[in-house]
Amino acid sequence: MTRTEMVRSMCASVDAGDAEAFGAWFAETATYTFGNNDPLVGRAAVVRATAAAVQGLPWVRHVVDQVAEVGDQLFCRFTIETATRDGSEVALPCVTVIWMDDDQIVDYRVHMDISPALG
Repeated sequence: MTRTEMVRSMCASVDAGDAEAFGAWFAETATYTFGNNDPLVGRAAVVRATAAAVQGLPWVRHVVDQVAEVGDQLFCRFTIETATRDGSEVALPCVTVIWMDDDQIVDYRVHMDISPALG
């Protein structure tokens, strides 16, 4: 599986609400940082946070715009589509930087402003 296919598979897991499948890509001691929040540490924490995020939105769809691989890092540009509480659809730009160790994620950093979806 190519890295782009891996990223698409990860996104499909989140879009389907399958936090366990998303978390399976992470090393047991991986870190996950969303925006300015404190990093989460460990696969179990990633699964819990992903499940909570999916439950907090009416639906979510990741559109993978670009994946660039540089050494052991992936630079991913997405458009995250979802709806606000009043049902208005929004498309949010997102950049994620992923550090890999073989086939496992060891560090995952999401750079996006999710507030338009929550407001």
